[in-house]
Amino acid sequence: MNNKTLGNGFEAELCEKLSEYGYWTHNLAMNKAGQPADIIAVKNKIAYLIDAKVCSSKGFALSRVEENQELAMTLWNERGNGQGWFALKVPTGEIYMIPHFCIQAYKSRQSALSFSEIHELGKPLGKWVASCK
Repeated sequence: MNNKTLGNGFEAELCEKLSEYGYWTHNLAMNKAGQPADIIAVKNKIAYLIDAKVCSSKGFALSRVEENQELAMTLWNERGNGQGWFALKVPTGEIYMIPHFCIQAYKSRQSALSFSEIHELGKPLGKWVASCK
């Protein structure tokens, strides 16, 4: 299975999981290439901009965060919509939600996030959903 197929599958899986938690979701990847994020999820009048990434067995290479994603998530926040989020699926199948500002901070000083850093920085999907309003 190639990376694009793996990524598309995770995006669909994440939309389904969020829907089960009561979110309306839209998978932007179905629109056209070059989109700045993968998913918009909305619940209780609050929208979340999410980019979904599947981690390799070595962790998450921060070079996979593209400039257009950085710009879109920064603008999303500047316009009063809150943080953009990265949903990282680790090889165990767990999904961790990490805010864009954390990704930015680490990207400025290292090339990848280890699994221990993903666990430390991120919230498991269920806990993230519980912490959202």
